[in-house]
Amino acid sequence: MSIKNKKKWIVLFILPCMILFCLVYAAPIIMVLYTSVCDYTVSTSPKPTGLENFRQIFSDPSFKVSIINTLRWVLIQSTFHVTLGLVMALVLHRKPKGWKIVRTAYLIPNIVPTAATGVMFTLLLNPTFGVLKPVYEFLGLNTRHIVNLFGNSKYAFWTVTATWVFYSGFNTIIFLAEMGAINKEVYEAAVMDGATPWQLDKYITLPLMKNIFGTCVVLASVAMVSQFDIIYMTTKGGPGTSTLNLPTYLYKIMTLENNYGKANAVGVIQIALGLVLVILIRRLFRDKNEMGEV
Repeated sequence: MSIKNKKKWIVLFILPCMILFCLVYAAPIIMVLYTSVCDYTVSTSPKPTGLENFRQIFSDPSFKVSIINTLRWVLIQSTFHVTLGLVMALVLHRKPKGWKIVRTAYLIPNIVPTAATGVMFTLLLNPTFGVLKPVYEFLGLNTRHIVNLFGNSKYAFWTVTATWVFYSGFNTIIFLAEMGAINKEVYEAAVMDGATPWQLDKYITLPLMKNIFGTCVVLASVAMVSQFDIIYMTTKGGPGTSTLNLPTYLYKIMTLENNYGKANAVGVIQIALGLVLVILIRRLFRDKNEMGEV
């Protein structure tokens, strides 16, 4: 087969994917970009207004709070959450007694839909019939002093964070897969030289996890930029603006103000924030050799 014919077949096989990409991703993104600079509601067609939507957004105090909360969650998720997944992977990689049971139990929460997780925690922490009431009664405390953790602006942010931050099974799977790809002869040689299990992790496993750690940080950060369902199911961004993030802020503009143009402007900011985070994280975890090549 000639090179020309090969190229034709390559184009033929790629074409369906490109069509799907254009329909599912490219076209909606272009539409979002266009309508973000328009006066656009359900009852009116898009009318260009320049950067008016962005001016209104940046002058809104709620938007500033949503950006801060989003970045706080990105920081927590990309540090504690990913690190916890790495620690669990290191423990499971050694295959201690009962490691299969622990692995299964640790991964179960990650297959539960996040919306269902939000509902579950809302019921568990309900001050009237949740798990806190019998605990207070057992300790002999006055049940009238039970705090509504999701309804109190002092505790709401950290309570919502606790509903997902400990469930890092997805990261654990990625780290375990990467650890499984390390040549066992490297470990065997180190053990023959008298290396302890801690030294094996410190000098062999952890240095080889740098790139995949960066990948997990990217995935965790992007997930937090687009996190919506569990926040909506627990607090809806409240009380006040204590748990408001970019997706919930966008949703409120779209539903309460019926302003699709302004909502899409928030969407553009959300996309830009995600891209900036990905670029910064990739630069942070870029290998020195790669930087030299660039």
